Amino acid sequence: MVHTLKEYLALLEKEHLLCAPISPEMDLEAPIALVSYDSREVVPGTLFICKGAHFKPEFLDMAREKGAIAYVSEIPYPQAGLPGILVCDMRRTIAPLADLFYDHPSGRLKVIGLTGTKGKSSTSYYLKYILDEYMQEKGGKESGIVSSIDTYDGVERFESHLTTPEPLDLQRHFANAAGTGVEYLTMEVSSQALKYGRMAGVELSVGAFLNLGEDHISPKEHPTLEDYFQSKLKIFDHAGNAVVNLDSDRAREILNAAGTVPGRVVTYSMEDPAARVY
Repeated sequence: MVHTLKEYLALLEKEHLLCAPISPEMDLEAPIALVSYDSREVVPGTLFICKGAHFKPEFLDMAREKGAIAYVSEIPYPQAGLPGILVCDMRRTIAPLADLFYDHPSGRLKVIGLTGTKGKSSTSYYLKYILDEYMQEKGGKESGIVSSIDTYDGVERFESHLTTPEPLDLQRHFANAAGTGVEYLTMEVSSQALKYGRMAGVELSVGAFLNLGEDHISPKEHPTLEDYFQSKLKIFDHAGNAVVNLDSDRAREILNAAGTVPGRVVTYSMEDPAARVY
């Protein structure tokens, strides 16, 4: 489904991301053919996103020449010759736009999201192979995966470079999977993706919290263990059902956070016989 510029603006307003009045020059009924931050990909009707430490105004010039109809930015570029949409937080802007452009594809899949300091990749592949055997018996499609090792979405298969991709890439993978009949997709969910809103709009059938360690405490990632922990707990904001390891550090706090999901909470343990899976 193609959405109009007006719908994108309404979404940004709803999320309290707009920080300046909308220019009267904008054609609010214009259909958006593409949302992109890569000027090489721009086609007529693109909503162009100005992002990144290495962004240059020349990229916006190139986007205009190739047919972009408006740009989204934290700072204005009056010389660009395009109407601008000014936002307060670019990191938290891209994911909602991506989810709308691809028409909320995670809602058309069964997405299993895994977070944890250790074991995300191993667990993702255990699940993928179990699901693949199950789907083979049903005569269905191979399951998808988005991990720090490989990505497969029913269309693309390649070696991965990020644990959790940037929002436009992530939503494209969901859309590819949904569009090709993939029923299940397992993904690793990094603390950075949760902290900085890369997962906004993502609907997880299951969110699993595996464990908690101190590997990612640094000035470049999480300044404190508490920041890291609270970031990882955000996985339950996206989940319909939850899985919690009772052997993890701070398991009771994790279990309390998982209690916010609308569906089931399944616990597992090698030490606690009260766990659902022991």
